Amino acid sequence: MYIRLTGTGNAPQIPVYGCSCKCCSRARFDETYRRRPASAEIQTSTGRFLLDAGRTDLAEWVDPETLRGIILTHYHMDHVAGLFHLRWGVTGPIPVFGPSDPNGCDDLCTHPGCLDFSHTLEPYREHSLCQEMTITPVPIKHSKMTFGYIIKGRREVVVYLSDCDGIGPESSSMIRESMPKVVIIDCSFPPEVGRNHLSLDRALPLLDELGTQRLYLTHIGHDLENYLLAHPLPEDGRILVARDGLTVNID
Repeated sequence: MYIRLTGTGNAPQIPVYGCSCKCCSRARFDETYRRRPASAEIQTSTGRFLLDAGRTDLAEWVDPETLRGIILTHYHMDHVAGLFHLRWGVTGPIPVFGPSDPNGCDDLCTHPGCLDFSHTLEPYREHSLCQEMTITPVPIKHSKMTFGYIIKGRREVVVYLSDCDGIGPESSSMIRESMPKVVIIDCSFPPEVGRNHLSLDRALPLLDELGTQRLYLTHIGHDLENYLLAHPLPEDGRILVARDGLTVNID
C-alpha cells in the first residue's frame, strides 16, 4: 500500500494566475515545479481511495473500476471542486467519507449524483476501509470543520493533516501514540505571516511534537516557495518540502 500526493499546492496553486515571481515563472517553464490543489491517493491491493478532490481533472485519470471511495478532510472548494464534475458520472454509488458538515459546499450534498455522502466519520474512532487499511479522523483547527487522518497499514502509520491552523491536545496525543513514520502537514506561508494555515515557524516544531521520523510540508503557497529558495531547510532529511507525485509506502 502507498500514498501518492496528487497535489501539494494551496488554493491559488503554483503557478499563480498572473504572477511572474521566480517560482511561478519556473513552474510555467518546468512541469515538475507545478503545484496542484493539495490532495492524494491511497493505493491498496483492492483499489484506490482519493484523499480530497480539489483537482478538476479527476474524470481523466481516476479509473472508475478501481475507485473504492473518496476521503474528504473538509468541504472548502479547493478540496472538493473535482466532485462537481465527477458526480454526474454513470458509475455506481461512490462512497464519500468525511466530517459532518450540514452546509457542505454549494449544492454538492443536495444534488450528489453518483456520490454517496452518507458515510460520515466519527472523530477519534478507527474506521476500517479495507482489509489492509484503517483511518482515524482527528479534528484539526481551520476555518471550517476539518479532519486530519491517521492512516494505518498492517505495521506502519502515515498521518495527513491538510488544511491546518493548529492541532488540539487530544488530536496531538492520538497522533503521537500512533507513532507515525511520516506526517504530511499543511505549511502555506513563510514565517510569521498568514492565517487559517500553518506558517513555516509553526510547522517545523511539529516534527518532534508529533513524534514522527519525517515531516513533509504540503499546501505550499508561492510566497513560501520563494522564501525557501533563499532559506533552504536543514539537510538532515527529516523535514522536506513535498512535491506533486511524491509516494510514501505504508507497510
